[in-house]
Amino acid sequence: MLENIKISRCFKPDDFGHLTHASLHHSLDASQSGYSECSYVRLVDNTGRVHCFLVIGKSRVSPLKPVTVPRLELTAATVAVKVGKLLESKMQYENLTSTYWIDSRAVLGFINNSSRRFHMFVANKVQLIHENSAVQSWKYLPTDINSADDASGGLNCATV
Repeated sequence: MLENIKISRCFKPDDFGHLTHASLHHSLDASQSGYSECSYVRLVDNTGRVHCFLVIGKSRVSPLKPVTVPRLELTAATVAVKVGKLLESKMQYENLTSTYWIDSRAVLGFINNSSRRFHMFVANKVQLIHENSAVQSWKYLPTDINSADDASGGLNCATV
């Protein structure tokens, strides 16, 4: 069934006008099954037309050793910032910015808290996130509209 799935790889449609703005949007999620991130580019042309497309997605199976979902979400956040830095350096759009979308208020609390000391695992992840992204670029996204939710929980090809 997978060989029948077709995904367009065109970043900019033929009839798209003069590009005025480009931004990256990274959606991330985790569950007991796994964690994932999906990165999209959002383009706006001179007429205000918007075009969005998936650039890259990463998903990983959760470790065998039990890990809390907030820790898995934090791990997904580090994957997202690494992918974000890679895309920002490789894509040739001017003033390319990244926004990170997450459905975990706990992880947003970790990222926004600069005064509290965390255990080593959390502290190391938060430091990596702070070094590679702006705190204000992290936004809350409800679970029911999080595109990374499918990748973290898994899908059946027959139901897609």
